[in-house]
Amino acid sequence: MLKISLFILLCFVSATSFAAKIPACMNGTERLDFNENKVLVWRDLTDNKFVGRALIRGFVVGIMEDRQNHVHFEVDFDGNFATTDDRIEVVYSTKFGPVPESRRGDELIACGDFVKDSYSPLKGVVHWLHRNPNKNGVKAHDHGFLIINGVLAGQN
Repeated sequence: MLKISLFILLCFVSATSFAAKIPACMNGTERLDFNENKVLVWRDLTDNKFVGRALIRGFVVGIMEDRQNHVHFEVDFDGNFATTDDRIEVVYSTKFGPVPESRRGDELIACGDFVKDSYSPLKGVVHWLHRNPNKNGVKAHDHGFLIINGVLAGQN
């Protein structure tokens, strides 16, 4: 019984410390909560090129492509890979640091800009998953980030 209690406590502490490592995902002055359902509504019901701020948690299905210093992930929100109606494309620029090691089924958290994109095979993309370099003093985007299995990226 003691071993089971210690195991449960260890799992709770690990989950709590991981949750504490997730940076704030901001939309201007508003701190976002996870909004996967809103992202799916935007994907399905908004006009092409619609932009909204996203904080999502899902599971890596696979890498769709790796081109021009950008890695494109296919991400499934509920972890049921038999269904495809809850998937989104997540694009990370390797100019802001290496991509954390990943494989199918790994947890992925992303904070960035959602864009409705009819050219994406998944009809929607979450990108800008890195710090804003504030070129020329212009702040067009809030900072973003990518976390795969607890490893934070996009902060370089």
